[in-house]
This record gives sequence, structure tokens and C-alpha cells, in this order.
Amino acid sequence: MWEVGNLLPFALIFDLREIILFPEVIFLVRHRALVEFLEEIAPPHLESDWDNSGTQVSTGQENISKILIDLDPSLELIDKSVTREVDLVLTHHPLIFSQLDSLDQDTLTGKKIFTLVQNGTGLISIHTPFDQSERGLSQGLAERLDLHSTSPLTRLETGKLFKLEVFVPRSEEDYLVEALTGAGAGKVGNYEDSYYRWKAEGRFKPLKSATPHQGRENRSESTKEVRLDFLVEPSAKDQVISALRRSHPYEEPGFSLIKTERSEPGVGLGRIGRWKSARGIKEAKSFVAETLEVDEKEMTVSGTLSGPVNWVAASPGSGGSVVSPADNSGVDLLITGELDYHERLKTKEMGLTVIEVGHYHSEKVFTPWVGNLLRDRFTSDELQIEFHEEGTEI
Repeated sequence: MWEVGNLLPFALIFDLREIILFPEVIFLVRHRALVEFLEEIAPPHLESDWDNSGTQVSTGQENISKILIDLDPSLELIDKSVTREVDLVLTHHPLIFSQLDSLDQDTLTGKKIFTLVQNGTGLISIHTPFDQSERGLSQGLAERLDLHSTSPLTRLETGKLFKLEVFVPRSEEDYLVEALTGAGAGKVGNYEDSYYRWKAEGRFKPLKSATPHQGRENRSESTKEVRLDFLVEPSAKDQVISALRRSHPYEEPGFSLIKTERSEPGVGLGRIGRWKSARGIKEAKSFVAETLEVDEKEMTVSGTLSGPVNWVAASPGSGGSVVSPADNSGVDLLITGELDYHERLKTKEMGLTVIEVGHYHSEKVFTPWVGNLLRDRFTSDELQIEFHEEGTEI
């Protein structure tokens, strides 16, 4: 669904007269480079099964110079993208959650899509992948709340990674490894070119229609081989298999691709972190209200802390799924968006104190947080970043 790429300057060559007349050289970000970065901070394989993150509306743009960021793809935001003449809208929540049976301009979703398409504006959403990613919304909320020494509240065991097992003649090992790692195989955390190898012996008998790398028709053969095992990210799977088929010397390469699970460092919903100074419930509530700019009257507090705490759990949005992990972590305070009646009752029975700030207030840090991530990657000459609320700090 998403693409990858590099930066492309709008103008590549200027003569001396053009430099004098037009001193400002404008650079545009390739659409593919922007999408590649969004995949980096919100890896698609972290997406929940019910979600629909990624490209929502594509208008075939090759270059992007201005984007507009907000939490929700509201009609007001879409209209503002037209008046501000942006190339792309970036939101947290998707515009399209389920399959569309038809596209009707008289419906709210249809009106938004038609407006975007008619004005050549694209829309990308990074939702559940960004909730859980290492530099995603959970981390953004934790840092806004001034939590230090953070770690994921829930660890994500993803079954969307693959293990590639392939057999190859020992004489061809180096060539095949170079091709596979070049296509993205063997990238694990902060390491690359990672794989396991075992000595093996391959046996086969070419039939009449075969064109073997070695051996003769209807004659059993054997060859000294190695078995190579690589971990492969889902986004690199197709490229790796294509590289294998191009580079393997055998007419029918012996390989298998197996789904596997691996805990990824820094990945998971919510964060546990430490305040430098311990806070009691009244001080904590006041601090959270001020930091997230929410009226204390709009907040809900369940339970009563027995005393000041340093270690705190925080999770954006609906916090029901992190109640048990927070309790198991040993913290006494959870800060989240919202709980339902039964979840709130459960926390009281557990003895876990919860501050609910409201779904929106726990997630609105998305806009400045993702803006900062983009600013760290692209200069202001390359990409102009705007927000729905013009006073948003970055």
C-alpha cells in the first residue's frame, strides 16, 4: 500500500543568472520518501487486524511540499487543506475503516473523499501502528507527561515476521547472501546482515524436462550445501523472494517461508516511566491537567493513592487493554484516555488508581509529536508542516 524513495530537488541546475534572479532554491520531498519515513515510525506490520492505516486517498503525487496534520480526518480539516493548498493530509485516525460498497458524494465520507480528489490532495493515516511503535504516540504521551526511563507497558509479540530457510551450494553462498541481505533479509533491531548457517547435503534426480545447475537426467546426484536462515520483515518479503529467485543457481530453489514471533524492543502499547519527583494524587491530577491542557473538572479519578508515587503507567485512548498490564507492572497510578464502567470497577478492586483525561486529550499530543518527528527528518526547505490548530507548538 505504501511506497519508498528518496528526495528529489525541484530544480537541479541553475546558471549564474538564475541564481541571482531566484536566490531561493525550492526542494520538494518525494512522496515515496515521505511514505518510507512514515513506515519507519509506524511500521505497517504493527497494525491491528481491525484497523485500516496507511494511504486513504492517493492522487498520484510524486512530490510533496506542504502537509497538514491533525488527529482526525474531520470535514473541517479537509476543507482547511483546500484553503491552505496543502499536498497531503496526515491524520492519526483513518478516514476509511471498512470496505466501501459505493462512493456517494452526498455521504460524509464521500464528500471528504471527493473534496480531496478534486483538489489533488492525498490523505495518509497512521493509527494502531503508531500507537505501539517505538517512537509512536505512547512514547509521545509519556514524554509529554515528563516520564523518564520509559519502557513499553505491554510487549507486542508479532506473528507478522517471517523466517526464511534456504539451501544453496556452498560455492554460491556468498553471492546469495549478498543478494538476500541487499533486499532486506537479516535486519534485526540495530543489526543487519544477520543469519544462521548449517552445513547440509542436497540430493536430487533431474527428470527429462529439467535443466539442472549440475547433474544428469534420471541420475541421482548429491551436492555439498548450506542451509541459511534469515528473519524477514513483512515489508521486505516480496523483494527478498524476488532476489532469491533471481540469484539462486538452482532451477527450483529449496526454500521455505515461515511466520514467526519476536518481541521488538521499545514496541508495545502504553509506557511505564518515572517522575523525578514523587507526586500524590492531588498533585498528580493538577500536573496532568496543566501538562495536557485539560480542565480538571473534565477528568475522572478512580481510587486513592496511599502516598506519593514516582513510577507511573500511561496509555493513550481507551485504556481497558492496559489495566491488567499496569496492575501486573507494580505501579499504583495509570493515566489514560478513558475506561468503561466495568473496567473502572476492575481497577478499584485491584487497588489501581486511574486518572482518565478523556480520549481526545490523551491523543492530541499526536499532532505536535509527529510534527517533531517529521521536522527531525526533513528540513523546512524540503517540507512545510502545518497544523489544524495554528497555535500548535512544535
